[in-house]
Amino acid sequence: MIKFILKLFNKFFNFNSHKSQETSKQPLVSTDEQRISYSPQLIPSLKHDHQNLVELYSKISILLHTQRYVEIEDILSSLKTEFNRHIMQENVSFYCYLEQQFADDANHMETIRDYRKEMNGISHAFIKFIKKWQSDVITAQNAQAFREEYDAIGVVLAQRINSEENHLYPLYHPS
Repeated sequence: MIKFILKLFNKFFNFNSHKSQETSKQPLVSTDEQRISYSPQLIPSLKHDHQNLVELYSKISILLHTQRYVEIEDILSSLKTEFNRHIMQENVSFYCYLEQQFADDANHMETIRDYRKEMNGISHAFIKFIKKWQSDVITAQNAQAFREEYDAIGVVLAQRINSEENHLYPLYHPS
């Protein structure tokens, strides 16, 4: 199962919002139309994020297997940070771009909105899981409960990553 999950996460996040439009090589928003610009690096970056997230996720499995429960908290913290960055990048650069590209295409807009809504639910559950286990210390007594939740969230994330990379990301292309 870990190999399947490992196949699916990513890292980048180049926010240009604090740079002036003149010094930014590829502005997030073009000044003449106030539109999100296409970036050829975005999809490779998002896929790289997926890989990094899966690697962090799989480290937890190793720590569980070797009963190194104390170390899991740091990995959960890193996983939460990277996940939040990834979601922010998708929301700001990816979904906004798709919504402006397909503004006149009701079918694509519905698909994009459905993906976005689903991701919001997954994000909420994922962050809730992480926060719970950051406050509830993982011990030999509750490791099985953690493992069950961990495996369930892993399946959902793996399915989501697979769906994004194979069905949603291909919609991203220059206008």
